[in-house]
Amino acid sequence: MSDTTTYWLKYTLHLPQTLEEIFSLDILATDYTLGWIEPQVEVITTDNGYDYAERTDAPLTAYVFEPITDTEEAHTARLLTYLGQYDGQVQLITTEKVEEENESWKDQFQPVQVGKWLIAPSWTPAEETEAHDNILWIDPGAAFGTGYHGTTQDILLFLQEMDDLAGQTIIDIGAGSGILSIYCALQGAEQPVYAIDINPESDYEIRHNLGLNNLPDTAIEVIIGDASQPDAQTAMGLPEQADMIFINIGGDEDISMLPLVQNIMKPGGTLILSGMVEWNEADVEKAFGQIGYRVLARRQSEEWVTLLCKL
Repeated sequence: MSDTTTYWLKYTLHLPQTLEEIFSLDILATDYTLGWIEPQVEVITTDNGYDYAERTDAPLTAYVFEPITDTEEAHTARLLTYLGQYDGQVQLITTEKVEEENESWKDQFQPVQVGKWLIAPSWTPAEETEAHDNILWIDPGAAFGTGYHGTTQDILLFLQEMDDLAGQTIIDIGAGSGILSIYCALQGAEQPVYAIDINPESDYEIRHNLGLNNLPDTAIEVIIGDASQPDAQTAMGLPEQADMIFINIGGDEDISMLPLVQNIMKPGGTLILSGMVEWNEADVEKAFGQIGYRVLARRQSEEWVTLLCKL
């Protein structure tokens, strides 16, 4: 069988920030395809975890693509000739042969086993899932929470250890693609499960994943907004009381949800706090300890910590 894959050359370029607009306009008139231009960044550690800092002293990085019709050497020579108009200010850093994407991006999302459940995207071959009785069908998207991050997996492991979620009123803050909300709905939680996220993409993704798991739209109430706002309970139409709340965003964000948790949690309710890193765990535990929450169990994946608490 012949190989029908289309290949491109991906050029990585460096250019000064002052040339960004000119370069972007110039290349539109050529046969090259400008992918994107981005600043160079460095990962920094903050009190709340990690962040990115833009390096203002470094050149921008541009990614330019060209379909392969000749030898790599010939393509590169022509590009260098084109770049000559910038008097050395735009530099070619690397040249890489890449496949045309189409749906090749799906290859990076493979099924993952979490406890007794398999998390799998909808395009997983049948032979990879036929031996599994418990499957959460989750297609990745722009919203955080595909099941690959340790915090999501650790919450899911805690939920699997609970005897019975049937009839429980549940609020999922930082719901992402809805994996935890969907699991709870499948386990008989009171419907709707309230799934809250600040990312507007969550609405589409959760509804898409509901369909994959044969659940109706009414199984989950998707709410887009910030649950730390003072009027969140009323503005979001949340229930008067909840049996269980889980928050998977970040340590500072966990603490910012404290007023909502205090107002809405039933006596004896269960709180799962995640998204924090080990160096701000103590602050989160202290804040919730002051309003009566005791840590019953702890999980850690690399530096990420998840706490199971009881009021």
